[in-house]
Amino acid sequence: MISQGAAETGRKPIKERTKLPDDALPSSVRHWIKVEALAIFHEGEYSAGEVALLIGEDVKLVRNHIRELYDAGCIELANYKEVGGYVRAVYRAIEAPEISDEAAKEMTVEERHDVSGAITQGILAETVSSYRNGKLDIDPVCLLWDAPYFDSRGEQEAHELMLDTYGKVKKIHGKSVNRMSKSGQTGTTSVVALLAFERGRPGRPTGGYFKTGKNDW
Repeated sequence: MISQGAAETGRKPIKERTKLPDDALPSSVRHWIKVEALAIFHEGEYSAGEVALLIGEDVKLVRNHIRELYDAGCIELANYKEVGGYVRAVYRAIEAPEISDEAAKEMTVEERHDVSGAITQGILAETVSSYRNGKLDIDPVCLLWDAPYFDSRGEQEAHELMLDTYGKVKKIHGKSVNRMSKSGQTGTTSVVALLAFERGRPGRPTGGYFKTGKNDW
């Protein structure tokens, strides 16, 4: 039985959160336990005890970090379940839906900010988790970024390229799943993030961000 004082499922209302969205996002990846918890919640619904077992850490410490994530609006309360005679909270990642250009135009600035924060948090958590666990040191890995200048046409062309590439990645995923169903091969879960957005600061170093020379890798 769930106690009357139990919190309602879902994401904590923004007015009740302990951090504003702009502060909650960087805070969510500031500690390795939070990072790993977020990555685990991307896989499904888990209690603090289950997360603690998966990462080999003290359950009280993990519970505190998860509670901070929930209170800041970084994760959702999925449900409650009884474990060993005690009712435990079960959490999940924030659902980040695919939003078309048409749907985005109908959203308020606050709604866009909320969704973009959830997506950015997911990308950061998965990237930092992979870095911590040595997955970015293994071939094949693609890590590229730059901050080019675009005029209005260039911005639109880059946007269309991202959407086209995303569609192609989904097709590659489908083909891989079909092949593995026949071959029995075990696949590798890969994170593919496509980003194109205006830089937060207007400056740009002369000659670009990356210098060629004797220290090239």
